[in-house]
Amino acid sequence: MKRVLFINLRSHLVERMEPLFAAKKMGVRVTVLTDSIPDIDDGYVDDFIVTDTYDMPHAVEKVKVYAKNKPINGVLTWADKDVELVSLIAKALNIPGPSLESSKNARDKVLMREAIAKVDPDLCPKFASVKNFAELKAAANDIGFPAVLKPVGASGSKTIIKIYSEDSLADAYQRLVDETSISRDKVYSYFPSEYIYEELLTGKEISIEGFVSTFSKDIVIAGMTDKEVTDEYSTEYLEYEPSQKSADDLSNYRTKIKQAIRGLGITECAFHAECKVDGTKFKVIEIAARPGGEFITTHLVKIASGVSFVEQNIKNSLGEEIDNRIEFKEWSKNPRTIVGHLDFMAKKEGIVTKLGGFQEIFEDPNVINFMPLKDVGDSVVLPPKDYGSLYTATMVVKGNSIDEIDESFKNIERKFKIEID
Repeated sequence: MKRVLFINLRSHLVERMEPLFAAKKMGVRVTVLTDSIPDIDDGYVDDFIVTDTYDMPHAVEKVKVYAKNKPINGVLTWADKDVELVSLIAKALNIPGPSLESSKNARDKVLMREAIAKVDPDLCPKFASVKNFAELKAAANDIGFPAVLKPVGASGSKTIIKIYSEDSLADAYQRLVDETSISRDKVYSYFPSEYIYEELLTGKEISIEGFVSTFSKDIVIAGMTDKEVTDEYSTEYLEYEPSQKSADDLSNYRTKIKQAIRGLGITECAFHAECKVDGTKFKVIEIAARPGGEFITTHLVKIASGVSFVEQNIKNSLGEEIDNRIEFKEWSKNPRTIVGHLDFMAKKEGIVTKLGGFQEIFEDPNVINFMPLKDVGDSVVLPPKDYGSLYTATMVVKGNSIDEIDESFKNIERKFKIEID
């Protein structure tokens, strides 16, 4: 049996289990390299290697020692922070994986912009690297307003600050420094005090999911997803699969994103691209060298296409051929269903005092999954103090149209009972 190494797991229980289920179904052994053993059914995991995955050299050495007795055939991760570690392990074990240079390009938003702009400057907004307040003022003077200021190495919509005038620069910079301190979140230890200032993009947001095949070296696009994010903090909360944009526009977007991926040099891994579009206009927000979250790659693509993105991701990590039925341009012509994912977000802070309505929610036949994300007694904190605490429930719903899915979402919202005091 082949063995794949997972570097950590996703935070949502339903999402984190899907790759384990898929590996079990495929007859692939799973070893998890993790900072701490997660609270899951370990019947789906053969071994855990516990180490500080932020200490990449030490983590690589631990994996090398382990692999002497139990050879590893593939390596995967689900979060941006571990993308470079995937490259280091793949190189050390001589197994498929993205190069370290391409992983750095995908992790550092300034390097990402520079690499993509070399291919086609029109794929990117105007941007500038910022490491201090003087550089921020210079960038603002050159690029203008409105603009976005954010850390180069974060994910999950953390600290994306929109700036509309010069008067806001000082406050925005101080907020950025405060929110990206390493003591607040260890993820900022990778690129401390490194930021990017770029023009604010307009249009609608979509994500594009796929692989750079280890078998054929081709770029395989498996999903194209319409998305909604909050205006103030760019917090993602709603996705529809497949995208409802026109066929011509989607074809154009696929051509553009392939250019960008080639420019980044990404190979032998999954990718998750976030983009802003308006008709034929297309700009890259960012491209990650790992699968997308928000249930897109664990659930939405599989439900809409009938082919498991997760299984193809495992196959790709092992150097095996990807099932061509997952090609978006083919399955999206006649999807099995349209599917949506929605997160409920709290509107106020406090303590959860009541939860209910779960039985009534599943009276709707379109509901595939509903999961509360809070227990009674949990606290709720809103951005910018915390960017994850505001989510109170998450769900996946299918339908024959966006209107049908939205109606189910409205019904769930009426039935879900949560009180925050």
